[in-house]
Amino acid sequence: MVSRKDIADIIFPEVTETIQDLEKKYPPRANPICSRFAPSPTGFLHIGGVSAFFTERKFAKQQGGTFFLRIEDTDQKREVAGVVDLIINYMKVFGIQIDEWPIWENNADIGDYWPYTQSQRKNIYKVFAKHLIENGLAYPCWMTPEELETIRENQTKTKVTPGIYGNYSVRRNKTPEDIAEKLQEWPGTKDQGPGHFVLRFRSPGELGKRIVFEDVIKGRIETMENVNDIVLIKSDELPTYHLAHIVDDYLMRVSHVIRGEEWLASVPLHIQLFTAFGLPIPKYCHPASLLKIDNGKKRKLSKRHDPEADIWFFFENGYATQWIIEYLLTIIDPNFEERQKINPDKNYLDFDIQLEKMGKSWALFDLVKLQSVNNNYLSRISTDELYEQSLIWAQKYKPELATLMHSDVPYVKAALNIERHTPKDPKRFTTYQDVETQLRFFFDSERTRLRDEELGKRSENPYQLPPEVVKKFVDEYIQVLDLSMSVEERFSQLKEVGKKYGFAWNNAEFKAWGYIGKIWDLAMFLRIQLCCSTQTPDLYSVMQVMGKERIVKRLTI
Repeated sequence: MVSRKDIADIIFPEVTETIQDLEKKYPPRANPICSRFAPSPTGFLHIGGVSAFFTERKFAKQQGGTFFLRIEDTDQKREVAGVVDLIINYMKVFGIQIDEWPIWENNADIGDYWPYTQSQRKNIYKVFAKHLIENGLAYPCWMTPEELETIRENQTKTKVTPGIYGNYSVRRNKTPEDIAEKLQEWPGTKDQGPGHFVLRFRSPGELGKRIVFEDVIKGRIETMENVNDIVLIKSDELPTYHLAHIVDDYLMRVSHVIRGEEWLASVPLHIQLFTAFGLPIPKYCHPASLLKIDNGKKRKLSKRHDPEADIWFFFENGYATQWIIEYLLTIIDPNFEERQKINPDKNYLDFDIQLEKMGKSWALFDLVKLQSVNNNYLSRISTDELYEQSLIWAQKYKPELATLMHSDVPYVKAALNIERHTPKDPKRFTTYQDVETQLRFFFDSERTRLRDEELGKRSENPYQLPPEVVKKFVDEYIQVLDLSMSVEERFSQLKEVGKKYGFAWNNAEFKAWGYIGKIWDLAMFLRIQLCCSTQTPDLYSVMQVMGKERIVKRLTI
């Protein structure tokens, strides 16, 4: 007579360890508080991932616990080369210190609960899978994609609960003898590769039965029990997320599973799996998903549709990493801004995170607000700090700008400093990217390019001022220009010279006496000639930084 243990030995003959053996290798931690960041290397790092790893580490470390990185790479068909290194580098950029992690150098990990990469833990998952087979809680399934699709179509037509369960699973109730006979029909089955059977969980759930569980963030949740016989081991012998995270979170002694809200619906299944193994269930914590407003409606921030979902977007566009985190803290903790006002001198890293007080529903990711936060930061720091930070950004993302910034440091700092920290401060810098816009026209080589780019798109004389009048005005203006004058004196001088050549001082005078233009037309002419733009910092301040020699050159070419 064939037993369940015989079936388990046929499927996993190489597995000799038990769950108890593994528990000895991975004993409980001295401090039981432990959390993990467990990304899949299938694409770019979502901004929600940054919020997640900051929350996970902050929660663990404020209680003296452990925070580690685990790479969940069991979906190897979707794996993107280089993503793991990118994720680790991003965490370093944000100043996230990891206690245990896959180091990737000399194939060595840091930490006692290694390996920290799921594809390297295949033999561990087999131990747990074998246990389920021996206890009649898992079974091999040879259902083809065509069979599965037919079942889905029939369930849709008859409007029954979708999934593989009960009579919809043709292998669920087979005897050990039946399974052994089927296995004999597959000689060399362990090397079959694609087409090899999958291993399914034999769910104890009942249709219509409800369960209740506690989520640390969302509180008491009542929902339908899981009935699906989900796949535990795929045909490539790698586990699905459902089995892998159960095994890893137990053996790595994770106390709090802080993960995306999209996994909330899977908790009933995961509770069943922990129960099937006789293991303690960690505390589940599901922060609200990041949403955005699109055409007046809220929707999930999407990797496919939203460039700001990719953390690279913020680096490339020059957002300060500290203020990305500080903005995310306003989402993580709805009371953070109020707490910050009460404790203005307290470092943002010193505020504790309280999981039970995190938002229970949607969390709006407001790019405009993040820009405002970043603008306030860049407006507050010194010009020297603005120069140093934007230079570091430019060296990586705008090397030509970095070259300009290196070429004449005092000149660049003087240009950046225009009107900063004054009552009229326009707070021109929202991101480091704005440094390029504010600096380019100060350099003669860039001014030529700007003239070609901007003025070449329109008339060489955008205000249709008579060329002969403009020439006469310029000839006199450069003779009397004195950059030591005050703003008021300089403007009075411009008015006096302009009036000689037919430019009124105000609208009333312009309408009454038939002037060819107004003094503001001349001011705009100067702005465009000097800066190749209609929008610049205070023109007189720009002129003082440029110096008379450069001004004369630009006005006479």
